[in-house]
Amino acid sequence: MFRYTFFVHNFPTAAKPGLSRKRAEASASQTTVRRAARPDAGQILKLVTEYAGQGLMLSRTFDEIAARIDSYVVATDDAGRVIACAALEEYSPSLAEVSSVAVAASHHGKGVGSQVVLGVERLARARDIEELFAMSLTDRFFLSLAYQPTTISRYPEKLARYDSLTKSGVEIVPKHCFQKVLGKSWSAPQLVEQKKPARMKRAV
Repeated sequence: MFRYTFFVHNFPTAAKPGLSRKRAEASASQTTVRRAARPDAGQILKLVTEYAGQGLMLSRTFDEIAARIDSYVVATDDAGRVIACAALEEYSPSLAEVSSVAVAASHHGKGVGSQVVLGVERLARARDIEELFAMSLTDRFFLSLAYQPTTISRYPEKLARYDSLTKSGVEIVPKHCFQKVLGKSWSAPQLVEQKKPARMKRAV
């Protein structure tokens, strides 16, 4: 078995207004954006549950997140804590949704939400997905990432999923729909193959 590392990206979190450049650089913590791994599932669940509890996104179970962990991108702080996440929800070989975008309240306004969405876009390109869409209660976030307003009627797959959830008793909050066609000129970074450490055999 092999574990594939897609990408890792480090960037400093935004400095507070009023700090000098040197002080800002000294105090800025490093944030890592990367593919999620199985140990991240619990922290992703905590983030998603907070937003689901406010009716801002659909809830997920630990098992659902763990089963799709390869489709999540996370941002972690310098202590390794997950502070933001987003997921790639695939509907067909050419279409997917950017879903479960969640940022810890302590890191709002620092750009980590944008970073995990861009990470999902990189993942989509690596899987040869041509079009992404996203559902949001506000316009500004996805418009700032070059998404275009559209109508959910373009995506019968999503409507069918909403219909199924509604029939099961889940309340669907109306959201705005945004779409982005991924350019073909972008070249995905090469996947790095890493061998998992050999397991130690127990003495019997």
